[in-house]
Amino acid sequence: MKKLFILTLLGLTVLGLFSGCSSGVERIGLQVQLVKLDKKANGSLLASLLFSNPNVSSVNVSKSTHQLTLNGKSAGMLEISEPVGIPAQQTTTITVSFTPVSGTADLSGSVSYQLASVLTLRIYDDDTERFKTSSSGAVTVQ
Repeated sequence: MKKLFILTLLGLTVLGLFSGCSSGVERIGLQVQLVKLDKKANGSLLASLLFSNPNVSSVNVSKSTHQLTLNGKSAGMLEISEPVGIPAQQTTTITVSFTPVSGTADLSGSVSYQLASVLTLRIYDDDTERFKTSSSGAVTVQ
């Protein structure tokens, strides 16, 4: 009986050593939404993007790209190269200027949008992870 106990304890110890531990934190529910579009006099647009983090740990986005579609037509690519910190269970709004693709410059009033985003998350020093998300809705061009 004593041998069986020792063998069982040894087996559990070996199993525990080889199973390791996962230090990766899963990023569930990160979301980016277009909340505001402002038309500038030179024809460019100011897009305000709302980054939402429902997780219990903060997220550091080192850069992000966003493909914007307005009223079913591609409006262009929005790029944010500055790091964005999103606190745990909070939101952060970033405004980016871009020149829309021709054919979308005459937008006014309420427009429908689709936003396909790729976020590069900085996990540790040089360790990054790509996260894709998309959203759609309506926004008023001002």
